[in-house]
Amino acid sequence: MADISTPSEPPELSFEEQFAAARAFAMRSLARRESAESELANRLRKQGFNDEVIEAVLDYCRGYNWVDDERYGAMAVRAGATKGQGPIKIRFDLRRKGLSDAQIEAAFEQPELDWFELALALLQRRARVSDLGDFKLRMKWIKYLLGRGFNQDQARYAIAAMLEQSA
Repeated sequence: MADISTPSEPPELSFEEQFAAARAFAMRSLARRESAESELANRLRKQGFNDEVIEAVLDYCRGYNWVDDERYGAMAVRAGATKGQGPIKIRFDLRRKGLSDAQIEAAFEQPELDWFELALALLQRRARVSDLGDFKLRMKWIKYLLGRGFNQDQARYAIAAMLEQSA
């Protein structure tokens, strides 16, 4: 008869069992949304898998092209531009997700993205031309564009182009 007062330790899972569980978790996670390798590794780490299992799962996922940081970076740049985010904010987010500087630069090599025109389009959606006649309101809109991740040149271009269109 087993002693009820002493809890028994759960049996230690073998590497193959841990790998299968981690792979299943990774597949479910990647089915929901695209992820950077470091993001997926962090999620696996939070689930309690050790580094050896995590690296094996990442190799498995790379082998089937389920994770690709360069593809993820390009997708994140397009998605950020669509949401009205500027290149500075997108770079910061990609760096936070664990992409290298080379991968980030490769992600920004998309000729269809003109950051000056995207800043102008965002400003046209948000501001009225009459707002731009007042210096304080112009500065407010420049600050808005800077806060969205556009640089000074892009913000000034958007303001000038919008003023020019009204003239």
